[in-house]
Amino acid sequence: MKIYIAKDDESLDMICFKFYGSLDQSVYSEFLRENEHLLSKTKLKNGDEVNLPQIEIKTKTKAKYLWE
Repeated sequence: MKIYIAKDDESLDMICFKFYGSLDQSVYSEFLRENEHLLSKTKLKNGDEVNLPQIEIKTKTKAKYLWE
């Protein structure tokens, strides 16, 4: 698992979106589970360690039709 060192005034949702490109419920909840030690903070401080778990992101695929 990688660790990201937060900067002043960053938030967990900003960091999650920055690294995973999504705030989808399954992605964000797994990210928060790995960072329970930071849940009481609304804004992070410089030097806070944020765990970056390896999360499989499922992409939605558009159906393709023969006549397209």
